[in-house]
Amino acid sequence: MYTMKIFTTVLRMMLEISVFCTDVYTLKNVVLTLQPAIVERDNNCTLICTYDLEDVPLYTVSWYRGIKEFYRYTPNETPSIKVFETPGINVAKDQSNSTQVVLRKVEFNLSGNFTCEVTTEKAFSTRQDVQVMQVVQLPDDAPTISVGREPLDYGDELIANCMSRPSRPPAMLKFILNNRTVARTDPFQKRIPPEPSWSDLLLNLTLTEDHFRTGRLILRCEARIENIYHKYAELKLNTARDPIPERVSAYDSSHSIERITIVKLIIINLISSMFK
Repeated sequence: MYTMKIFTTVLRMMLEISVFCTDVYTLKNVVLTLQPAIVERDNNCTLICTYDLEDVPLYTVSWYRGIKEFYRYTPNETPSIKVFETPGINVAKDQSNSTQVVLRKVEFNLSGNFTCEVTTEKAFSTRQDVQVMQVVQLPDDAPTISVGREPLDYGDELIANCMSRPSRPPAMLKFILNNRTVARTDPFQKRIPPEPSWSDLLLNLTLTEDHFRTGRLILRCEARIENIYHKYAELKLNTARDPIPERVSAYDSSHSIERITIVKLIIINLISSMFK
């Protein structure tokens, strides 16, 4: 019985030492960063993988798109860099190494999961990190607004349409009237189309006295894609409540009448003097 207790104690100590040694040499802090996180189509993206080897030699760093490996760095092999052919992936080998991979001219089909997997020589400890790449195409201009009839008054229907040029994903649109949101794109819209597409938003609003409280109608349409694109168009609408410009014709007429009256008096005086 006593011998069994000693054996159990020694075994526990050996396990603790084993765990301690494993902790000492465990690979830590594997972090994958995409720069930029949201990539414009046909632009480059740098995938940066940082890690703490804890003074253990590096065995290999592997990069995956989904479950398919496309790049591997193995310092003890020649060549140390291997690129595996993958549709849509164009690796810049001269700019890639053990901690980063540069992808050239990124296309839509690369949207999705990317993984950096690091393995050390001692005990072949392996850690990985996964990030999601989003590839977008931005509109090549600001949105445009078209409006129905003007001028507008109480009770009239304000009918307007906002359009944003083709993009992927389609731009989210929002109508703002006098700093108040009056219409917006459905945030739970259908799936993203495979190709860039137009965005449009229709506004049909019955105007009330409250809309004219500031004495004017300023209509704005904002287009936004994630946190990388934000542009707007703005119109000052003509209303029946706009002040009438001051006219100067009355002033000119009074002077004309005055001149005519003076001429008449001169003629009358001349005629009178002829008959004297």
